[in-house]
Amino acid sequence: MTDFRSKTVLVYDNGLFIELAVMLSKSFGKVYYFSPWVSAFPKSNAMLVGEGVPGIKRVDSIWPLIDEVDLWIFPDIMEGPLQEHLVNLGKRVWGSRRGEELELFRAESKEHLKDIGVDIGPYKVVRGLDKLREYLKENEEQYVKISRTRGDMETFFSRDYRLIEPKLDELEAKLGAKKHVMEFLVEKKIECIAEVGYDGFCIDGTFPKNAMFGIEIKDESLVMRTMPYDAFPDEVRSINDKMAPTLKRYGYRNFISSEIRIAKDKTPYAIDPCCRAGSPPSEIFWMMVSNWPDILWEGADGTLVEPKFTAKWAAELLLLSSFADQHWQPIDFPNSIRDHIKLRNLTKINGRYYVVPQEVGLPEIGAVVATGNTMQEAIANVRKISEKVEGHYIEVRGESLDKAAEQFETLRDAGIKV
Repeated sequence: MTDFRSKTVLVYDNGLFIELAVMLSKSFGKVYYFSPWVSAFPKSNAMLVGEGVPGIKRVDSIWPLIDEVDLWIFPDIMEGPLQEHLVNLGKRVWGSRRGEELELFRAESKEHLKDIGVDIGPYKVVRGLDKLREYLKENEEQYVKISRTRGDMETFFSRDYRLIEPKLDELEAKLGAKKHVMEFLVEKKIECIAEVGYDGFCIDGTFPKNAMFGIEIKDESLVMRTMPYDAFPDEVRSINDKMAPTLKRYGYRNFISSEIRIAKDKTPYAIDPCCRAGSPPSEIFWMMVSNWPDILWEGADGTLVEPKFTAKWAAELLLLSSFADQHWQPIDFPNSIRDHIKLRNLTKINGRYYVVPQEVGLPEIGAVVATGNTMQEAIANVRKISEKVEGHYIEVRGESLDKAAEQFETLRDAGIKV
């Protein structure tokens, strides 16, 4: 059995998964944390993510540590070539490698999914904002997305052009000259009886025999349960099975989530694969599984270790703040619930936790998580804990947990075993 107290790990992140590093600090001898910060005119904000957080040491460069680090962890995307370079140097690397392409390049990913027998919904690639306006005037019920640069624009839904025109006006001003060349992927809404998906990890195309299944209320909450992988809905496992050879070819060894919409005729349509730790549900992962050090250590070397679950159910409430995107967000909570609080872009200054402003337009700053032996117990626990979190403009939407619970029943009524 590996003595992790003698091992050094480096988490290479973009700010979303700093709590993974915090969790690993309880097992590994040394945990480094790195997030990119270099530009022609660097800002100190980017250099403060991870700074002062107990248990981990933020570093501003990975290169002096090449020979010291025993395990490299990339919970996010964007660094596939670097991961391959480290692998070629003989390093243990947990990451997507170039499997990140399945998420980054949306149109190409959809065509690949279609080629391997996965059903996808109607979509169109539109170049330029003027063309996008024309398309949305003629086509209702459309999701608008872009590839790679999520900081430019998050996915939005256009019910009809009249309602979405102010959003397009705002986007036009934001994009400037890029509005002429920006490519948009416009995807027809799929009417469905249920939304399902796989949340977990994959090692070279192989999935664990015991896994987690969750229902997310977008940008508000998540309820998750553990179950044997064989008991997952066929609609979920069938898509995983079709993707497995591709993931194996990439040498994929990372977290992964899928989003699947099941139409009224029971056809499962794959949306966009999430080839990294999702947020949510990764905040639950860190609490729901007790043997992550073994899973990550062995998985980086190509050996799948089964997860050991700490409970049957878990619930998550997202922490939201419209203030935090452009302002420093202090956040207070009793130390007794620290393990239940999972924050993004975290720093600690003068003994106080802050979320560092990112200026990308997202209100999510983290989550509160809790477990239980029943769904009701997990929901009650997370609601109680969330009441102890304080901060200017911070809100949680506890009522959304009831919606998630209801969707479990909806799935069962549709004949999907969850």
